[in-house]
Amino acid sequence: MMKLKTLKQYRKMSKPRLIQILVKKLKKMSKLRLANFVYYTLKSELPTIRVSKTHRDNGITGIEYKTIKALPIKRKTKRKFSAKQLAAQRLFAKRARAGTLKRRRR
Repeated sequence: MMKLKTLKQYRKMSKPRLIQILVKKLKKMSKLRLANFVYYTLKSELPTIRVSKTHRDNGITGIEYKTIKALPIKRKTKRKFSAKQLAAQRLFAKRARAGTLKRRRR
């Protein structure tokens, strides 16, 4: 069993030795995990683009591109119900199936 070395120990190693260790680990990895690793590694290197139509890019395109670190998290459109609300809905449906719902008078 191989022990995990410290980051300081890895920094002292030569670059060919580090590449050798990495290649050894990559050869043991399954094809699926390797494909995922490559995809997410390359994806993380790409800049995230935000398009702002209010500013002009030297008047040529009318759009300014900015790279940012992270986009704001969008809210999910699907509404979530609390445990109480779900219980009330189940009770209502149960009574509706049984035909024992009370009629409201107007």
